[in-house]
Amino acid sequence: MNPQDSQFHETILIVDDDTHVREDLHEILAYHKYTCVEARDGKEALQIITNQPIDLVLLDLKLPRIDGLEVLKQGKQKKPDLPFIIISGQGTIQAAVEATKAGAFDFVEKPLDADRILLRIRNALEKRHLQRERDQLLQEARNRYRMVGNSARMQEVYALIDRAARVNSKVLITGESGTGKELVARAIHLNSKRATHPFVPMNCSAIPDALIESELFGHVKGSFTGAVSNYPGKFMAANKGTLFLDEIGDMNMAMQAKLLRAMDDQAIFPVGGTEPHDIDVRIICATHKDLPTLIEEGRFREDLYYRINVIQIHLPPLRERTEDIQPLAEFFLQEICNREGWPEKTFSPAVWPILRTYHWPGNVRELRNIVERVAVIAPGTQIEAHLVTEVLENVRPTPFEPERIKPLREARQEFEREYIRHALIVNNKKILATARAIGLQRSHLWKKLKQLGINPKNL
Repeated sequence: MNPQDSQFHETILIVDDDTHVREDLHEILAYHKYTCVEARDGKEALQIITNQPIDLVLLDLKLPRIDGLEVLKQGKQKKPDLPFIIISGQGTIQAAVEATKAGAFDFVEKPLDADRILLRIRNALEKRHLQRERDQLLQEARNRYRMVGNSARMQEVYALIDRAARVNSKVLITGESGTGKELVARAIHLNSKRATHPFVPMNCSAIPDALIESELFGHVKGSFTGAVSNYPGKFMAANKGTLFLDEIGDMNMAMQAKLLRAMDDQAIFPVGGTEPHDIDVRIICATHKDLPTLIEEGRFREDLYYRINVIQIHLPPLRERTEDIQPLAEFFLQEICNREGWPEKTFSPAVWPILRTYHWPGNVRELRNIVERVAVIAPGTQIEAHLVTEVLENVRPTPFEPERIKPLREARQEFEREYIRHALIVNNKKILATARAIGLQRSHLWKKLKQLGINPKNL
């Protein structure tokens, strides 16, 4: 084996009471550019593991002073991600198997074969490298979706997020639009045992009733006009992870019944399919609507409500936790400056009374938009109070003005955009197949795509 084949040049601790074994291993590993450290007994090995940066341990089980199994146990307690490869003689094979069950990466039998042990080392170090990459990406995601706010109300929310992350129970998140319900769902997912698996969001209010079953459960090829290939759906995409159903209160009654059955059976039937697909998905739901009222009106199933409402987390509106406005605004401002590569900007102290007295009908989402707007137009590094006042007056003439009702044309465009987007996904982004499925000429569909700002390549 060529020494250049080694992907890692890391430090390996060789623990064996046999001098010849240590010397042979040292020679092999040094030739392949690994740094080697040696220990003659278990006590010396634990001291090195504790005090030196070690990337992997080659460990004999029969050792003086402290035996190898105890070194493994204490070493994993001190450094859980440190890989151990057991060196086992004929009399210790069973013990080596037990050590593997106790956390050792693998074991190698004596007499040692150079190629075999180098392969084991490379596999162990590669796995550790991938785990560290995964942990780093996970931490970056946690930082990106972290919650901001120190109010008593938010402390209660954090406590519930922590409890929900420890279990696999269903969660219902309630609160006004813009309060950060998806952020809470992501925080639960990223701190749960499912964090390394997908988080799949779906807005129930954004998908037409005719398409929602296919979107959730998927469909098989030929199950309906335009189904030119199999489509897995959101449940399968979220398998072993978390499915976030936003605005669950807008789901129609027929679909509610099918969702309830899927949760009870832990299986789904794709549209047009005859065989069930087992699922392992945690479901988190959210709504800004009053579900008990919808139940009384006959628009939401009571049995589904109790099924999804195991843990309930209510997000208070921003106007009820005004002490969080300053830390939120400062966090958003720093985030925007970092994203754009700008010099650090700050708010004038006179800004805070203005922001605290504003009603914030759009909640945290509106605050973020306001901060970004003033950050963009501010001429210097300090954002003055008059600029914030001007932006607030332009966005909303009075703090208590009701939410704007969208014009029919704008609402129709939003529906068409979502409908065509979904049709393109179902038809693998093929323009001709999509046009046929929705009953348009190909040239007309291209015009629609341009008009609605849809780029099939970005779907």
